[in-house]
Amino acid sequence: MPQPDKRTLLAEGLAAGEDDAALHARLAAAGVSAAAAKYEIDRLAKDPMAAMLRRQAARMAKQGWLLANQERLAREADGGFMLDMLDAPAPDHFYRHYYEANRPAKLTGLIDHWPALARWSLDHFAAVAGDAVVEAQVERERDPDYELAKDDHRRLIRFAELVDWLRNDEASNDIYLTAYNSGANAAALAPLWEDMAPITLLARRERDGFFWLGPKGTLTPWHHDLTNNLLVQVMGRKRVRMAPPWAYARMRNSRHCFSDWGNEALPAGNGDSAVPPILETVIQPGEAIFLPVGWWHQVEALDLSASMSFTSFRRPNAHVEDYRSWGAL
Repeated sequence: MPQPDKRTLLAEGLAAGEDDAALHARLAAAGVSAAAAKYEIDRLAKDPMAAMLRRQAARMAKQGWLLANQERLAREADGGFMLDMLDAPAPDHFYRHYYEANRPAKLTGLIDHWPALARWSLDHFAAVAGDAVVEAQVERERDPDYELAKDDHRRLIRFAELVDWLRNDEASNDIYLTAYNSGANAAALAPLWEDMAPITLLARRERDGFFWLGPKGTLTPWHHDLTNNLLVQVMGRKRVRMAPPWAYARMRNSRHCFSDWGNEALPAGNGDSAVPPILETVIQPGEAIFLPVGWWHQVEALDLSASMSFTSFRRPNAHVEDYRSWGAL
């Protein structure tokens, strides 16, 4: 059996912050002789790349300590690590204590004035926009990376066909009209915006927001967004699970904004050394959840579901502009 590359083993150890003794043990465990291990480790003393790796590992350890402090503070807060519930919060209170604090919250009383709460149904959708051609995500269940490969699952269908499919009321993750399709669907679904009204927490924009429609069973896997988001539930229920940014080391983030936890139903609670702390709630029609930028989340439809999401807050929200981690991590 061939031995692992010694330089690769050393690079992995240096990136993990290991000292010379730990590096020697790493090489020995891989079958490298004591003499060869000593030779390779002695060479590191004159290797500028090794010095930079050690320095970077020290910086990462410092960042880890800072994030651990955030976790301790969250657990020691009044009520512990929990999701606050707010009823029609004043904008100043919301922005000071939640938006600017990067703190999620479940909200009620934001859309009680929306006609959509009474009007939206499959019959209504068919009546006002059934002839429109819309873009949706399809055949998701055949692809374990359906969220990462969204472009491969885009299809054009008549809105009435989607509505008829949803009338079967079958649980499925195979078809979903999502925010990612909003650019293609803005004109086609414009009549639905007649059923909405301004939300006091948001800046006013013409035909604002992103429309989501899918059956019971649609599941958006663990990921974080590059903006702050407000998810508003109009039809059906959705379960939302969240993990904080300071739990990054336990989120198994190997690509872009996606987590290798995928569709796993991580348990609510404080977590442990391997599992991140999780907040969990169910939002019902008329309720909303504020998802701060960088917070990991997973969203599952418990019923036939129609939702709106918004990013038009009264504060700058273009965090994507300095994001550089698009590929493998």
